[in-house]
Amino acid sequence: MNVGDLVDAGHAEIKTGPFGTQLRASDYVESGRPVLNVRNVGFGDVRPKDLEYVDEATAKRLAPHLLKPNDIVFGRKGAVERHAFISDKYEGAMQGSDCIRLRVSEGSPMPARFITFALRTKEHQAWMRAFCSHGATMASLNQDIVRQIPLPEVDRATQDFAAAVLQNIDDLIANNRRRVEVLEEMARAIYREWFVKFRYPGHEDVPLVDSALGPIPEGWAVKTLAEVANVNRSSRKPDTDEMFKYLDITALSEREIGELNAVAGADAPGRARRVISPGDTVWATVRPNRRAHALVVAPGDDWIASTGLAVLTPTSVSSTLLFETVSTSAFSDWLVSRATGSAYPAVRANDFEEAIVVVPDTRVDGVFASRVAPMHELSWKLRAESSALAGLRDLLLPKLVTGEIDVSTLDLDALMEEAVAS
Repeated sequence: MNVGDLVDAGHAEIKTGPFGTQLRASDYVESGRPVLNVRNVGFGDVRPKDLEYVDEATAKRLAPHLLKPNDIVFGRKGAVERHAFISDKYEGAMQGSDCIRLRVSEGSPMPARFITFALRTKEHQAWMRAFCSHGATMASLNQDIVRQIPLPEVDRATQDFAAAVLQNIDDLIANNRRRVEVLEEMARAIYREWFVKFRYPGHEDVPLVDSALGPIPEGWAVKTLAEVANVNRSSRKPDTDEMFKYLDITALSEREIGELNAVAGADAPGRARRVISPGDTVWATVRPNRRAHALVVAPGDDWIASTGLAVLTPTSVSSTLLFETVSTSAFSDWLVSRATGSAYPAVRANDFEEAIVVVPDTRVDGVFASRVAPMHELSWKLRAESSALAGLRDLLLPKLVTGEIDVSTLDLDALMEEAVAS
């Protein structure tokens, strides 16, 4: 079976996004109906960063391109192996000109929720990359190729069970993500209140005094980062026969560390040198405007970071305070102002060391750490749990959608507990 069989039987339809003459650059506005373009298409989800918008008049004019829950959206150029499954959150959004929409009817013998998981298998992604390349520099997708996408031929009971199991795991991951977002915002809010607005516990009894950075509480100080932290304190070359987890720039985003690759010492890249410890903060030195940095709460003993990262180790302040200080826009603006190079602007260790920061007295730092450090620790734990659940999902995914696993014998709760515990 393929997508075209569903279309021919009246169970699905395929629609290409509005042509350029229908949706022009001048139609975009700062807020309104979101438009999903190829950059917003993930692996079964929507990537909300850099969404564009149109007003209601444009949305009404292009109403046939508005999305409904359970629609499946493909990008027409580039990452053709990806797709976005439209949730209730994006009902009424518009598909962009560079997208193709697949809409499956409620009465289809294969529901859209099952199809989206089938499209997330490595086998499907490989098929799409091979089928859409055409020997061209950039892979491209059209309606004829979408029609030819193969679908697993399994009975409806297997489809429903597979979708339910996989959706359950995705829901747990999404719930963890929301909890992390709340924790991170709470930590930032407390930092702003205490160290930007100076409304910390007991501030009423402490006068403000002049400093190089303006008024600050009496007893606080303005120092360089080098006075409160070491930058790139320790380095080592991996042994030839060891295996290690490599933390490089590609694994780092704003306040978050992604999946690390396991690398053999014999194959270690020359940049694998930085030693990292619990409580360190890592900052990407290339393109500091990306704000790629994170607090390393509980790294493995086998972690080694790239020399493309600056490793900041606190010496006279808490790791919590150091991290939140270098997470501010003021700090990243400082790095951007010091970056050199046009194609790949980068900063050096001394650019971190020379940054000026406000340092509170030890009492305020201690109270701040006691309140915020548990938030960082829980965020780390939730992210690790999500990573384990994602690994379990990716392991089960191809076997569930093809019916390889006997669903009647699957103990999902036990599998999830084992994955998280490991």
